[in-house]
Amino acid sequence: MRRPTLSRFHAILLIALGLCAVAWWMKSIVVLVVVAALFLVIVGLGVAIPQMRLFGPFLCRGKEDRRCVALTFDDGPDPRSTVPLLDLLRQSNVHAAFFCIGKRVAAHPELAARIAGEGHLLQNHSYSHSNATNFFTLARLREELNQTQAVIQKSSGTTPGCFRPPMGLSNPRVFRAAQELGLKVVGWTARGLDTRIKDPDRIVNRIVRGLKPGAIVLLHDGNIPPERLLLTVKTLLDRLKGLGYEVVRLDRML
Repeated sequence: MRRPTLSRFHAILLIALGLCAVAWWMKSIVVLVVVAALFLVIVGLGVAIPQMRLFGPFLCRGKEDRRCVALTFDDGPDPRSTVPLLDLLRQSNVHAAFFCIGKRVAAHPELAARIAGEGHLLQNHSYSHSNATNFFTLARLREELNQTQAVIQKSSGTTPGCFRPPMGLSNPRVFRAAQELGLKVVGWTARGLDTRIKDPDRIVNRIVRGLKPGAIVLLHDGNIPPERLLLTVKTLLDRLKGLGYEVVRLDRML
């Protein structure tokens, strides 16, 4: 297995330790406190902001050589919303990546099979989607990822190549567990905050503001009212077409 490379987190940690040693030698408690506080702030931001790539190679954007974007949907499969979404995507001749929760795949294997059968990607979004995932031990993370890999393989015959951590939160253990399974850790370029914002137009406007060639767009099909999801996706596809963007499948853009 390839040894992990030095991440930005490790580099910043070494710098912080060096500065703390200097502050200790100078007997400056103020400098020591300031260095420690800045380090904690940077780590906190790195946990929550994938684009910082603090702990590892978070993929938040694809190839920039042409005007294309990739649609990704989290937290499914959800029979209420995923089924009509698949109908819409088929009618629009659009393929997306679905970052699925393992226990939902286990509950709806026929829906996972349909997603793969219609040319979409099924990817790993952990097994339980626990709010405490970022505090899991490495062993627990391995179990979460392995369970999801197995249930997706069993239900659809496909093996995920990507992992998106729940809520996009990360730490060094997340990247180590993913690397052990050969999984790329995927974030996003633009997201609509569609789990909080109710108005489809506001969701789409927020996504469009973050668009750029190679953008990875984050939406959700799990726990989203189907009417709102369909209107959001229809509006987004129309806006993308009007802006001259082509929608391509995630793996073909990465």
